[in-house]
Order: sequence, then structure tokens, then C-alpha cells
Amino acid sequence: MPTRDGYREGVPCWVDLSTTDVEAALDFYATLFGWRFEEREADSMPYWMAYQRDLTAAGLGPAQEGQQFSAWATYFAVDDADATTAKIEAAGGEVVMGPIDVADAGRIAIATDPTGAVFGIWQSGTNKGAAIVNEHGSLNWNELQTTDIDRAVAFYEGVFGHTHRVTEGDAGPYMLLSVGDRDVAGIMMAPEGGIPSNWKIYFAVDDAAAAHQSAQEAGGSARGDTVEIPEVGTFAALADPSGAEFSVVQLAFEID
Repeated sequence: MPTRDGYREGVPCWVDLSTTDVEAALDFYATLFGWRFEEREADSMPYWMAYQRDLTAAGLGPAQEGQQFSAWATYFAVDDADATTAKIEAAGGEVVMGPIDVADAGRIAIATDPTGAVFGIWQSGTNKGAAIVNEHGSLNWNELQTTDIDRAVAFYEGVFGHTHRVTEGDAGPYMLLSVGDRDVAGIMMAPEGGIPSNWKIYFAVDDAAAAHQSAQEAGGSARGDTVEIPEVGTFAALADPSGAEFSVVQLAFEID
């Protein structure tokens, strides 16, 4: 079982959902992934930790005041949140919140990259990030859809020390960001049609077709049919009852 007790700088370490309908989200993800939830409190705001096999998999909380939509967020592990926010600003990004302490759990900041994609950084305290990954109902991959690949690559390399390599896909060049010798995230061009830059989240599932069907039966929706990529896996783009988009993947190989 792939478990984690910490993350290197620049590795996506956590995902959480800001939702306009907490109760619907709790029911939906419990049905889809089998998550068990425990309610916590962060800065006087309710927050739910999602557990898979009694290990932390993700978080969920109410949308902030004035936020009219639901969305998943990606957080990168950092050793020093204050130093990283300085790097973000120097590289052309914008810090929109923090850094602030979340009790003894860690230190957090929210930012946007130069192409407008929102992401978070997490300096761990007692919360080291997702304790389970790459198994059913847990985080598997993070992918940036951006309006400017070159600018985005330069930004993330400058902030987190990522390196990158280029592969070719059906939608054009695909950049793989790496920490050391491990690929940790992808970057691709956003689809045409005015879609803003955004970080997409992929959860591993045992059966993508079953998840595709289950999501719709549980009140969510599918963004098209399942898609199979030979030697990689079967994917499905989905949305929960409040419209927060995410994807699931049934991999054709194992990841430790």
C-alpha cells in the first residue's frame, strides 16, 4: 500500500475541496470513494479530513465568503512557506493569502502563478500531507492546464526547483515536472474556448467505468465518456453535485 509520512519540497502533498454544499459533498465522496470523514476546526472554520483505510487522503471545507463555486485545490510541499512566498512573487506570481499557521498542523499560503492558476503551499507541522496515495480513492496525479506553457514551466522551476522533460500527446506537448528522478506533476495547454489556467486533480480508482457510473448515480456528472490510453490506463473526467471538477484514473501499472 503506497503510504507517505512526508514530502520533498515541490511535490504535491495535499488536495482539498472548497464546496458550496458541504453535506452533498460528504455524501457524494463517501459513496464514490468510500471515504470516512472526521470533522476538525481550522481558524474557527469547520473542516473535514477524508480517510481511506484510516489514512488521510484529502480535505473538505465550505467555500469562503463570496466564493460562488466549488473547486479542488492542489498544495505543494515546502520547507519554508515564508521563503517560498517570496520566490512566488519574484517569479511573477501573486500571493493571495498567507502565509499563516493552521494551529500546529502546518503553515499555509495560497497563490496564483503568472498564468492565473491557483495553487497552495504547505509547510508541514503535525500534518505531513496525504498519508495514502496511488490507491483507490486517493491522490494519483496533479496536472496544470495553462494558457502559456513556457511561462508556467519557468515559474514552477524557479519557485520549487522542478526540472522538466517534454513528451508528446494527442493535445500537443506535455511537460513532466520532476523532483529528483521522480515525475510529480504535468503541464499541458488549456483547451480552446477561454478555459482559464487551472490545476486538475486525478484520484486513483480500481475501476474507472464503475466510478464513471457511480458518480452520476450519486448526484454528480460526467464530462464525457471514459478514455483509455494504451499502457497508461483508463480515465474519466467527472464533477461532484456542486460542479467541482476532478478526474479518476484506473492505471494499467502499479506505482509505489
